[in-house]
Amino acid sequence: MLQRSIDRVTVTPPLTRGFDGERHRAALVVAPGDLPATDPFFLMADDNITAQGPFGEAHPHAGLETVTFMLDGTMEDTGGRLEAGDVEWMTAGSGIVHSENARVSTGMRLLQLWLILPEAERNMPPRVQVLKRAAMPVHQEPGVEARVYSGRLGALGAPTLNAVPVTLLDVRLDPGAAFAPPLPGAYRGFVVMVDGEADIGGVALAAGSVGWTGPVGDEASVLPLRATSAGARLLVYAGLPQNISVVAQGPFIAGSREELAGYYAAYRGGRFPHAGRMRPVTVS
Repeated sequence: MLQRSIDRVTVTPPLTRGFDGERHRAALVVAPGDLPATDPFFLMADDNITAQGPFGEAHPHAGLETVTFMLDGTMEDTGGRLEAGDVEWMTAGSGIVHSENARVSTGMRLLQLWLILPEAERNMPPRVQVLKRAAMPVHQEPGVEARVYSGRLGALGAPTLNAVPVTLLDVRLDPGAAFAPPLPGAYRGFVVMVDGEADIGGVALAAGSVGWTGPVGDEASVLPLRATSAGARLLVYAGLPQNISVVAQGPFIAGSREELAGYYAAYRGGRFPHAGRMRPVTVS
């Protein structure tokens, strides 16, 4: 089986003031603007809160999926409550409004990923899936715990509904422990180092680093992971590139300027459903 390597490394910049004032600090883990190198991943933000209270305002999305991974703390809105280790997988599709009356706890930290949608599904009906940490399948072996939020890990399969084929793993490694999760060869992947240090595909990565691995063809592949003496926690994201051209503006991703204009017109016309009034698919 082919062993993947890390092709390039990016470093998350220091946290700066976010959109919600001094208590909100944020950084881009995956910066937009180079989709050929990140496809199907468009961007990822790291949001941190130093004091509890309201967070942001209700806002729309269309033409994409958001994958919100709660690392620490809690976030609650009219659609429900996310706790540490939970994931909200929101398919905006033809359009949705979310984050209504959102409130967060002190010390809240989340990673929010934007995924582009396949052309055929870009305007699919919106849906919201809440993936509860305790309900996700877990692979365990000496020194290793890998929780599967999307896709498969060997015989384990997550219940997540995917418009874009994606594997999402939360991996914890004891000091010196090694693990080599299988990934489809056609997928592009990246690893976000949350804590500790590890050798990923032959490259040493520490917290704040992001390692990328490109598609390797149709062969089955594995991504070798080995923690240093500090141990490690890392998130593995891997997905099938869509190889399409998109245009983005504000909270929307579309196939053309005309489609973008249609999203804005539909939102201003009140035609986007509200996530808080939808019944989410809750896995708990």
